[in-house]
Amino acid sequence: MSEIVKHDQGLMRKSNKILILNLIREKRPISRAELAKITGMSPTSVSRIVSKLMEFGLIEETKLTSNGVGRKASLLDTNELSACSISIYLDLDSCIIGIVDFDGNLLKEERLTYDTENLIWTDIMNRVCETVKEMVKATAADHIKIVGLGVAVPGIVDTHRGVVVFSPQLGWTGVNLKKYLEEELGYRVVIENAIKAKALAEGIYGGAKDSSRAVYINFGSGVGSALITEDEIFRGTTNSAGEVGHTTMDPNGKLCDCGRRGCLQTYIADWALIQEAQMVKDVSTVGEIFEAYFSKEQWAVNIIKRLHTYIGVAICNVICMYNPDSVIIGGSLIQQDSNMEAIINKRVEELIWEPFSNTYQIKESKLGNKAGLLGMAELIFNDYIATEL
Repeated sequence: MSEIVKHDQGLMRKSNKILILNLIREKRPISRAELAKITGMSPTSVSRIVSKLMEFGLIEETKLTSNGVGRKASLLDTNELSACSISIYLDLDSCIIGIVDFDGNLLKEERLTYDTENLIWTDIMNRVCETVKEMVKATAADHIKIVGLGVAVPGIVDTHRGVVVFSPQLGWTGVNLKKYLEEELGYRVVIENAIKAKALAEGIYGGAKDSSRAVYINFGSGVGSALITEDEIFRGTTNSAGEVGHTTMDPNGKLCDCGRRGCLQTYIADWALIQEAQMVKDVSTVGEIFEAYFSKEQWAVNIIKRLHTYIGVAICNVICMYNPDSVIIGGSLIQQDSNMEAIINKRVEELIWEPFSNTYQIKESKLGNKAGLLGMAELIFNDYIATEL
């Protein structure tokens, strides 16, 4: 048998294990017969995979039995504490650190703030590592099993090497985050682009769960998107697909944090809105701008209405490129206004090219700040299963 065939068979076996496990997690409790029917795999193959998953403690038989015709079969469920992930979501001036169990429950959460302008990346990550150690120590009596650590980073990420190639928000270039964290903490480490991590969570737990082709778009300290097709994230040649915030709106426009001029996010990122507002009033947060908008102060109304337009433009561009059935919008800017989903839907309807009318749904993310943590946990669990089983 050639090495290529062996390699392909090995990938298929790993893929089948992840498929079976994810089906149990999604449809639990479920019988072996139902798994075989859904996947098209033989009952023998399903039983072999189930036995392996049970051996690792990832799944267990419940006391329930199926009520179909014929012999009753034991149902399968997950063991939520059999595998837990430490998930970290990095942003411009803060990060969220969480411990997530195998069922996607956030067991513990901490938030750190930092100043990226005055701290180098090792200073920030030293603080992160200390917090991780304290969190793990605090949960030591809970009998949880940490199988890895995942970090969601804004910007361009080389997932294979675990390197932050370029993060304009953080000001990091060529940072080997995987190597650093594995040496400091001793866990297997996965590094991923923050928006792709959020999109993955939306596909499993959120608004894209029942979609066959969905786009997640994040509006916050930057603007990014990710396409999910058939539960897979479209990555592009260098894992850089979806950087809609750096599409050019005006080559002579404002300077972006990436070093170029006129990027889309210079019109709608939170820092861009603050810069614009400071020309009129002394404000330091986006929340203050929205408060003034709700109070109908004209300067703020002008800024936020313009924001609505450019968010609409961004969504229309993505719809024209990818033709999705669902668009999930999230991020700190979307969370500022409870009416944002309705407002953006109306604006997109006014701006969209007619052939795409009524071909999509726009929904606000219900996962909020948890999305990045859940997405990284999923990547860690899949990596653990593919490597260890």
